[in-house]
Amino acid sequence: MIRTLANRRLPALLLGAALLTVPVAGLAATVSGTASGTAATVPAPDVVFGMPHVEAVLSDALSRVVTVGRLQMELDSRAVELRAPQGAGGLTVENLYYSPVQGRFAAEVVVTGTQPAVRLPVSGRAFGVVQIPVLTRRVIPGDVIGPGDVDWQDVRADQTTSDTAATDAQLIGMTPKRGVSTNQPVRLRDLQSPRMVDKGAMVTITLTTPAMSLTTQGKALQDGGRGDVIRVVNTQSNRVVEATVAGPNVVAVAKPGIIAQ
Repeated sequence: MIRTLANRRLPALLLGAALLTVPVAGLAATVSGTASGTAATVPAPDVVFGMPHVEAVLSDALSRVVTVGRLQMELDSRAVELRAPQGAGGLTVENLYYSPVQGRFAAEVVVTGTQPAVRLPVSGRAFGVVQIPVLTRRVIPGDVIGPGDVDWQDVRADQTTSDTAATDAQLIGMTPKRGVSTNQPVRLRDLQSPRMVDKGAMVTITLTTPAMSLTTQGKALQDGGRGDVIRVVNTQSNRVVEATVAGPNVVAVAKPGIIAQ
């Protein structure tokens, strides 16, 4: 009986060994094929455009409509992201609308080279910013504005006019006609040269040409600061003339013959 079982078991063992040998190679081939197939079918990662990309393309587009000052832009939402498949192009801006009065804009940011096009609606505020000189302290009429009284401040360009002081030279050496608020745009019409001639004061009237220099005495009929044109009377001829304030109680005329008359 033992010998019979052994004889029967031997072919079975040989068959099992053969079966174990064949599947190992086949299994390896199958695993290899599966692995290579998996690698070939993994989708390529998306191209992601975030906030810096969107801000850059929007700034370029808005700079064509906001032409005064340095562009400042604020998006209504900071959650901005576009995803596109590999091979897509860059970003562009379409359907841009801008209101200069309200400083509001709306547009679509589009990924080029995609079908269908990948689009993202955006909106926000945009305006130009300029630097202007402002007063750091309250200067009253009669006080002369000095360099230490002036600082620079960023303001929206649409909050300035042609009458707004744009350089510190327009402020320094001047005095306000009325109180001027600190850290606010200064209007040129609110400034004047410090008074150098008082109404009724005796003044020296001068005439200077390349060939001669003459002086005579006069009386001021108006107050005036440096550069102001005021009326004065020549006390020798009693003739009223217009003269430019050149210094403390000194005025200058431009026409020859004025002084001598």
